[in-house]
Amino acid sequence: MKLGTIRPGQRSKRPVSLWTRVVTLIASVLVLGTLVTGSLSLFLLNRTLIQSIDEDLRRSVGPTVSLATATINDQNADPNELAYAPVDFVVEFRSADGDQQQKVVRNRTNQNADIRFPHLSRDEVQALNREPFTVLDSEQQRWRVLAIASDQPDGYSAFVALPMASVDSTMNEMALIIVLVGTSVVLTGVGIGGWVSHRALEPLRDVESTAREIAAGSLSRRVPVSTTSQEVHTLAVVLNEMLVRLEGSFQAQAKSESKAISSESKMRRFVGDASHELRTPLAAIRGFGELYRMGALRSDDDVASAMKRIEDEAQRMGSLVENLLRLARLDEQQTFDLLPMDITPLIHDATQDLRALDPTRDVQITDLTGAPLDIEEIQPTGVLGDEAGLRQVILNLVGNTNRHTPKGTPVEIALGHNRKGNVLLEVRDHGDGIPQEARERVFERFFRTDESRQRQSEQGGGAGLGLAIAATIMEHHHGMISIHQTDGGGATFRVEIPSADLDDDGASPADSGDSTGSA
Repeated sequence: MKLGTIRPGQRSKRPVSLWTRVVTLIASVLVLGTLVTGSLSLFLLNRTLIQSIDEDLRRSVGPTVSLATATINDQNADPNELAYAPVDFVVEFRSADGDQQQKVVRNRTNQNADIRFPHLSRDEVQALNREPFTVLDSEQQRWRVLAIASDQPDGYSAFVALPMASVDSTMNEMALIIVLVGTSVVLTGVGIGGWVSHRALEPLRDVESTAREIAAGSLSRRVPVSTTSQEVHTLAVVLNEMLVRLEGSFQAQAKSESKAISSESKMRRFVGDASHELRTPLAAIRGFGELYRMGALRSDDDVASAMKRIEDEAQRMGSLVENLLRLARLDEQQTFDLLPMDITPLIHDATQDLRALDPTRDVQITDLTGAPLDIEEIQPTGVLGDEAGLRQVILNLVGNTNRHTPKGTPVEIALGHNRKGNVLLEVRDHGDGIPQEARERVFERFFRTDESRQRQSEQGGGAGLGLAIAATIMEHHHGMISIHQTDGGGATFRVEIPSADLDDDGASPADSGDSTGSA
């Protein structure tokens, strides 16, 4: 097998979490500490209790032997000795060879228990040097035994035993207390340790959660900076610095790709729109040229009419190309030089242009409520814009109204401010209006509505670029343009432009002037 390859049956084990390791370590330390402490406590307690019973055994061995002797001889014991004699005891007398001679048992707890002492001769008893030892009775209860021997060579030996029931009971109770207290300490310690570990590791979980979101594509996420730990704080700061650089790199790359795609898309749209709109006038010019070449135009009037149509179509193509180039330049232009300016001269020029295009129209400047305004009543209104761009927007709207409404219908140009403080400019006509389903598309390039707003030869048709140019210019002005229904019928084009403060004398950087034309 090559180095680094994984066999089919091999699986990487899921690592144990740091919280689990910490809690397991805390639990192990607490359990080990409890076991060591409990064992040492039980050992010391057992030794202390045995030492106490050994002292009682040594102190009461004389009175106990005397009481046992009196019991064997059916005599009354000395009252002074009874005061030092234990309640429960066992005394066994043996010969010098270790054979049992007499045995006295006083055991109120368990009278059926039988104690068998080890077979020891007198010499072996003396060798013990009055050192107590422990034996078990037939009920497996412990007794503490002290063996004494007579000083005479053929004298007796005696085994005096005291029960260790109180010692065993105390040890059992102590063991139970240690188990309960130790268990409580372990559980409490694990709970507190788990909670503290959970709080301490919470910043790391935040780092993990943020890393998952970043891996899913959310590069704007940042790791929360925690002050609970210097290490976690440093880690979060370093990760955030790295994420800022990564996000910047990805944004720069995405911006570059988006710009390239956008430029390519705009170029394709430009070529497609141009070819689509130029096809009709070119076909007309070609058709009249072929008629002339074939001799179908016999009279001078026919030739003059054909030349007039060719000239009109050529002018239409020139206007179309000019508008397409205008849109192309707007698409490529990143920003306008927006300066504070007075928009009222542009509105005055637009009314003059509309009256020149159709002297039969009633053109008025009003406020947003529809109340007419005299030229002297119009106050300078400051906006942040480009003079040439805003003039183009207003002329396109006025020209659009002139083309698509019957001659002689009134038009109002309203001026005011909205609640946001922005300047509102509305061009209101009273024609047939625009259908609801077509309003969302009127600002698309080369879009035309139904027959009620089709090009009319007597009014000068449009290619459907004027409103698209106006909408593009407004995007560069950080404003917006929209269409609404005029009260009583007709269409209202509303332009919202950011306002700006003018000089005290109302001067504006825009040079006002008279101009005529259409969008």
